[in-house]
Amino acid sequence: MKRLEALEGLRGYAAFLVFLVHSCGIVAAAMYGVDADRANLSQVHGPVAALVFFFRSHYGVDLFFVLSGLLMADIAARRWPGTRAFLARRALRIYPAYLASGALALLAGLWIFDHEVTASQLAANAAVLQGFFALGIAPINPVTWSLTYEVAFYLAVPLLALGWGASAPAGRQRTAAWILAALFASIIVAAAAAPFEGAIYFAYFALFVPGIWLGMMDAEARSRAAKRLPTPLALGAWIAFVLAYKLGFFTNKQAAYYALSAIACGLVVLKACDAGSWPVRLLTTRPALALGRVSYSFFLVHYVVLHVLGQGLVALDVTTPGVYAAAIFLGGFALSALAAWVVFLAAERFYFARR
Repeated sequence: MKRLEALEGLRGYAAFLVFLVHSCGIVAAAMYGVDADRANLSQVHGPVAALVFFFRSHYGVDLFFVLSGLLMADIAARRWPGTRAFLARRALRIYPAYLASGALALLAGLWIFDHEVTASQLAANAAVLQGFFALGIAPINPVTWSLTYEVAFYLAVPLLALGWGASAPAGRQRTAAWILAALFASIIVAAAAAPFEGAIYFAYFALFVPGIWLGMMDAEARSRAAKRLPTPLALGAWIAFVLAYKLGFFTNKQAAYYALSAIACGLVVLKACDAGSWPVRLLTTRPALALGRVSYSFFLVHYVVLHVLGQGLVALDVTTPGVYAAAIFLGGFALSALAAWVVFLAAERFYFARR
């Protein structure tokens, strides 16, 4: 599958949403003493309400999962290189930038924030286990919890190639939609029913499923489906989901969140495959594509950059909310983009250059 520019721009949008979560959280805590993760939007007002509203942008990670499902399914179905080669390429794609950003987070934690790190914690993070919250592993870089789900999904992709790859019987390919629907429902039900704390977050695995379904289509079928999908329906579903989440109608601790997110994210990703639509024109603007290109590195480094910047502003005794917020939002974004570009050049570009 040719790397669609609109999907690149969508990655940039997803990365920006994740940036909003952490930047708004920092400003709310530093300037107003509010934990945005626990705040009730109906009980806060003014700037705090705006910060909490935009803080609730966690669904950016959901978009990443759907996009990943699409790409991995396309590889499994049409250009499978073999399990060993696939896993080696995924490790080469993920690990260099992950380790580079992890080293930055570790240094910042030790030298600036006086964090204590154990050998077992380092080993668990090196194995990318920190996202399985039930294990109680403290992350070196908190944003990397989602990579646990990505890596676990990669380990399952060879099963997709076995079941629905080019060499699979045609009849088996035709049953894919029913099997995926059953898998999607089973993951959410099992995560919701599991008796241990944090089990519901395993439902994030279900968000790969709509992407897999889209990736099982060939490019022409996906384009036709995207053109048939009305833009108002796709964007209306997305806006409805976003507002319902932001206004507190549900949280990611409830099964409904994952079902609704899968629908909304799936429709948005599908519409991004309609080359003639105005959302695609928006997603292929230079800023969107520039951020999309370095979105993985941006995702990895922005949390560290924001917290180091926040610490610096405290040291400079910046106490005016407007000045502090501007420094975090504008300065933090610019510094995160710069750091992301450096990490991209050092730990990502070689991967794309060798393909």
